[in-house]
This record gives sequence, C-alpha cells and structure tokens, in this order.
Amino acid sequence: MAGTIEVSSTGLYLENILFTLAVAGYLAATAGYLAFLCGRKGLGLYASRMLRLAFFLHSAFLITRTVNVQRVPFVGHFEFGNMFIWACILVYLWTEWRLQDSYYAVGAFLTSLIVLYIGYLTVVPKIFPKVTISRAHSLLPPVLQSNWLKVHVSASVLGYAGFTLAFAVALMWLLKARLQEGSAFECALPNFAVLEEYMYRASVFGFLFQTVMIITGAIWADTSWGRYWGWDPKEMWALITWFVFAVYLHARFTRDWSGLRTVVLVVAGWFAMLFTWVGVAWLLAGIHSFG
Repeated sequence: MAGTIEVSSTGLYLENILFTLAVAGYLAATAGYLAFLCGRKGLGLYASRMLRLAFFLHSAFLITRTVNVQRVPFVGHFEFGNMFIWACILVYLWTEWRLQDSYYAVGAFLTSLIVLYIGYLTVVPKIFPKVTISRAHSLLPPVLQSNWLKVHVSASVLGYAGFTLAFAVALMWLLKARLQEGSAFECALPNFAVLEEYMYRASVFGFLFQTVMIITGAIWADTSWGRYWGWDPKEMWALITWFVFAVYLHARFTRDWSGLRTVVLVVAGWFAMLFTWVGVAWLLAGIHSFG
C-alpha cells in the first residue's frame, strides 16, 4: 500500500476551491445548454463561454493536484475520473470551436453526462458508503512507477472521452426518433445524417485511443509481469469495449450500416466502457485495483 503525501493547508484549500468552482461552472454550462435546446437560443453562447471558464478552472485544479501529489494525477478513481471528465470537455470544446453554434445542442447532452460523472465521484460515495472514492494524496505505488503510466492512462481517458461524445450523440438520435416531427424540440436537434456523422467521428477518435491504450498496456504488462495479457477483468472489459466499437465501425464502413442498429452498437459500447471504469472496480477484483 502506497503512503500518503503531506499537503500544505494552502495547497489543499486551493485544490478544493478550484474543484468546487469548476463543478459549479459545469452545472451552469449544462443549464445554459439545456435552455438553448429548449428554445433560448441566446443562451448557447453563454453556455459555451461558461463551459470554457469551467474547463480553465478544472485545468487549474489538475495542475494544483499535480503539484500537491508530486506526480501526474492519474491514480485512483477520483484522479482518473477528473482526468476523464477534463478530456471529455477538451474533445467537445475542440469540436464546438470547429462547428460553433451548430454544435451547441450536443453540448446539452455531453455536459449532462459530465454532471452524472461528477455525481458518481462526489455524491454517490456519500449515499452509498461502500463506494469509497478516496481523495487522499497518495504516493505512486511501485508497480505504477513507469513512464508507460502516462502514455497508457492518457490514451485511456481520451478513448473514453471519444466514446462518451459518441454516446451523447446516440442519445440525441434516439430522442429525435421519438419526438414528433416538426416540434420545436425536434427541430433544435441536428438531422439524422449529421448526428450519425458526429457519432462516427467521435467513435473513430475513441477507438484509436482505446487501441493505443490496449497496446501500451500489453507492453507495460510484459515489462512489469513478464506477460502481455493476463485475462484480468479490466483487460477483458477493455477488450470487449474495443470489440463492440470495432463491430460498429466495420459495419458502418464496409456494410453501410446506419440508423438504429448502429446507434444500438454505440450505446452498447458505452455501457461496456462504463462497466470497465465503474463496474470492474466494485464487482470484480483484479490487478488493476489501485483505489
């Protein structure tokens, strides 16, 4: 078990206040995007600016956390979750910058997912005491003291970010399919062809980084344990997630699949990703249990 790091009261206060402000900013941005989706078009730009401010505050929090723990904050549910959330916003803001107001509707769904992720890290442990998500400033365990950690986990958070964005768009597709054609809410959502293109590109992005994550993990495992693959639950579910998105991309690219069956594959892939992150941690013990 790795020991803990003593953090100054100033460092701890700065870290906590930046995290709180970032969360408040994400909540405000989500409200703005949802209002935009409901017809308050003028709030789209407000939501975008608020999200950028929250992203800046979150970046400052991660930098402060890095200084406090004297390493890149990749270890444990709390740190990984924050890096994952940060990566989701980074990927979304890049797409929003390229497509501007045509992407604000996606922001409503993406930021809503971000709020759920934050709730998992902060609220769920208070409601369910068995879910222990520690914020402790821990030393890096010996097994993780490798440069492969940065590459492996960076690829993981970017892969998860791509899958999250794809899932957000899949939810938009499902909602649009159920809404009355011509209604105000239905018209606020992009058309099906645009949604499927967004979903495809986000999935490609996530799939590429998921591939890098699996490959670097295998190389790292070989240098650490003398084998590339150990059938660990985390490894298995990461591979399942990769396989589901591989099927989706193959079907779309070579078979011209579109519509509901591709959306179902993306939704299934996201649930596999979510289980890899959350379910494995609490239901299946393995060598990837680092807190």
